[in-house]
Amino acid sequence: MKRVLAVLLACFTIMSCNNQKQVPVAADGSWREITPEEVSLNPVKMVGDDWLELSAGKEGDLNLMTIGWGTFGVLWNKPVYIVYVSPARYTYEFMERNEYFTVTHFPEAMQEKLGYLGSVSGRDEDKVAGAGLTVEFTELGNPIYAEADLAIECRKIYSVPFDPALLPEEQRDWYASRGLPIHHMYIGEILHIWEK
Repeated sequence: MKRVLAVLLACFTIMSCNNQKQVPVAADGSWREITPEEVSLNPVKMVGDDWLELSAGKEGDLNLMTIGWGTFGVLWNKPVYIVYVSPARYTYEFMERNEYFTVTHFPEAMQEKLGYLGSVSGRDEDKVAGAGLTVEFTELGNPIYAEADLAIECRKIYSVPFDPALLPEEQRDWYASRGLPIHHMYIGEILHIWEK
């Protein structure tokens, strides 16, 4: 009987550990996990007007960039966030070699810092320090920022460059006029969303 009780207790303990939510490391405990359905921010305003930060990498080897393109939705019955990165951007290297990425939203008062992050390259300087951000890491080791009010953690499930032959002429002209390489699309399954 003692052996049966010991086995049951061990099973219960393992199941309890597996059901624990992963939460970011936050000194003040201000993050709470929510579902994609609970995100109250308008996704079009969040991307188009507010801007977001895209980050990839791990502690000691990460980069981030301001993004104004993004898609929040459902694909293959999974909640997804889709980002678009030019191979000319330093963050592209991090997106290519990492399995995960994060997208973070900041309060309106942070717009100036987001502008800074979009105007300098991580090749040349420590953008996190330059913007005065405080990096935190999720249980999976992915970067989010203490100053953010929403953090979305994704696992890459598909990536592909845009096919120039399939782009409308207006978009081909847009790339040509800027001398930019065609963007690469990364579809990320949303694993966790935290808000403050």
